[in-house]
Amino acid sequence: MRQLTLIDNDIKDLDFEVEEGEELKLDFAAFSNFPIAKVNVNVKKGGSFRGAFADFSNGSGKFEINVNLSEGASCRWNLSSLSKNNDRKVFSTSCFHKEKGSNSLMSNYGICQDNSRLTFTGVSSIEKYAVKSNTRQEAKIIVFDQGADGKCSPVLKIDENDVIASHGATVGKLNDSHLFYLMSRGLSEEEAKRLITLGYLKPVVEYFFDEDLRKKILSCIEEGF
Repeated sequence: MRQLTLIDNDIKDLDFEVEEGEELKLDFAAFSNFPIAKVNVNVKKGGSFRGAFADFSNGSGKFEINVNLSEGASCRWNLSSLSKNNDRKVFSTSCFHKEKGSNSLMSNYGICQDNSRLTFTGVSSIEKYAVKSNTRQEAKIIVFDQGADGKCSPVLKIDENDVIASHGATVGKLNDSHLFYLMSRGLSEEEAKRLITLGYLKPVVEYFFDEDLRKKILSCIEEGF
């Protein structure tokens, strides 16, 4: 198994090859300027790729990741992004099932504040002859402020029968009843929002193996307001 963590300026245009039967764990963490980059991952027969991105950067741009799956290969991706001020962030996450029996799950979670914009897009593609493959893409954004805006547009491209393919996309403002409930228990509005954010973005922490980095990500989530 290979494990690799890329932080801030280490995140750039990169290509990875996952050999037959190999496992690659690739983690991204951004705390300063938004990383504009394109990452390609080719997973050969029976290999697996597990990737995660904890994004607390500032700025605008597009991050793109494309994963190609051969026979029996798998992909698991999880992104958590906090967008604020005047950020304009775009994340494109795509998975291409090239051969039979491949599996993928790509999950993107975001929170929009202030006057920022956050977009999740990407393609889940099952190509011809990739029978018995399974793909799902999830995208969820909570919009906290009136001036903020989120957009989710996952796409399915299916060119074969005998497959399983689905996607889900949700963009909406903070649930007022959840906020009211927490405030009725003695929390301030800021504390309530912080608690909701923690529960929404915290799962990405589990993907990171470095304890100091995990603590830094948690701190960014808790101090997001």
